[in-house]
Amino acid sequence: TMALYNHAAIWEDEPELWPRGYYTNGFVMVDAEKMSKSKGNFLTLLETINMYSADATRFACADAGDSLDDANFERATANAAIVSLSNESAWIKENLIDADKSAMRSGDDLNFMDKVFQNETNRLVKATEESFEGMMYKEGLNKGWFEMMIARNEYRAWCQDSGIAMHEGVVRHWVESLAIIICPICPHWSETLWKDLGKEGLAVRAPWPTVGEEDKFLSRQAKFLRDSLKSFRNSAGKAKKGWKEATILVADDYPQWKVDALLWMQSQYDAASGSFAPTFMKDLKTWSATNVTDKKQIKFVMQFVSFMKREVEDCGESGMDTKCPFDQMGILKESISYIKSQLNLEEVTVIQLDGCDLPVPDKVAQNVSPGKPTLWMR
Repeated sequence: TMALYNHAAIWEDEPELWPRGYYTNGFVMVDAEKMSKSKGNFLTLLETINMYSADATRFACADAGDSLDDANFERATANAAIVSLSNESAWIKENLIDADKSAMRSGDDLNFMDKVFQNETNRLVKATEESFEGMMYKEGLNKGWFEMMIARNEYRAWCQDSGIAMHEGVVRHWVESLAIIICPICPHWSETLWKDLGKEGLAVRAPWPTVGEEDKFLSRQAKFLRDSLKSFRNSAGKAKKGWKEATILVADDYPQWKVDALLWMQSQYDAASGSFAPTFMKDLKTWSATNVTDKKQIKFVMQFVSFMKREVEDCGESGMDTKCPFDQMGILKESISYIKSQLNLEEVTVIQLDGCDLPVPDKVAQNVSPGKPTLWMR
C-alpha cells in the first residue's frame, strides 16, 4: 500500500507511471514439499541449471504455477523437458531442415487437415500471447508448447495413416511460430532452432508471429472429427468378439422436438451482443412447460438446449442451425484411412441414416444426430 502511496505522491500528474499490479508468490516448493536442508530437497538456482540445463529449469519454473498458491518446482517436469526439447529438435531437423524437399507436399492446394493444423497454430499463437501478456506463464507454456505438440501429433498421425505427405509450408509455419512463442521460456532452444532454420538475427528479437484470426467454423469441424473418433473408439471397445463389420451412420436433420428447441433459441439470441439474456434458462423452463406436450421429454429438451447453448458460446450463431452446417460425410470420407487405422479396423463404410437400406437397430439409430455420427458394429 505504501508503494502505491509513494508513486501517487511522486508522480501525481503522471498516473501512467503508477504500478498497474504486483506479481507475488509464496514459498518455492520442490515436488510439492517445502524446500528444506533437513529433507535434502534444497536446490539452488545454479545447482538446478547444472543438473537440468537452463532451458529445462526455466520450463519447470514456468510450469510451477500461476495462481496465488506456492510455486511447485517438479523435478520430473524438468527431466521431461530435457527429453521433450531434445526430441522436438531432432524431429524438426529430420522432417524439415535436413529432409528431402520432395518428401513433403507444397503449393496452395491444402487438404482439410492442412487447414485445421494451420488454423490451430494460429489460435495457439494468439492464446500464448494473451497468456504471457497477463503474466500467466504456466498457461502460456500449456498453449505454446503442450497444445502445439498435440496439434502437430494429430496432424502427423492423420497424414501418416492416410498415406499423405505433410505440407511443407504448413509445417514450417508451425515450426517458426513455435520457435518464437516458446522463446520467452526456452531461449537457448529457440535460438538454436532459429539458426538451424537459416533465419537472420536472434529469435528473441524477432517480431511475434503475425497470424490470422481463428476460423471458429473450421475449429468446429476439427472438433467434430476429434469427438467422433473418441466416440468411435468407445463403441469399438465395447464390440463383441468376432464383430468385423463397421458402419458410420450420419444424420443431417434433427428430430422435430430438437428443431423446435433450436428455433426457440434463435428467437432468444441477441446477435448484437452475441449472447442470450441472463434469464435464458428460466425462460427455457417456461417455454418447455408450455410447448413440450410430452412432460417426460422436458428433461431432454433442457439438457439439449443447455448443451447447444455452450456450442453457441464457442462458435456463434451457427451452433443453432437446424441442419448440420458442414459436410460431415465429406470430412469422414476424407479421413477414413485415419479412422480405420486409429480403430484398428480393416474396413469402415460411411452412410446416411436417412434412406439407409440396412436394418439399423432403433437403439443405434436414436443415437445419431447432426454433428454426432455413430459407429455401428456387427
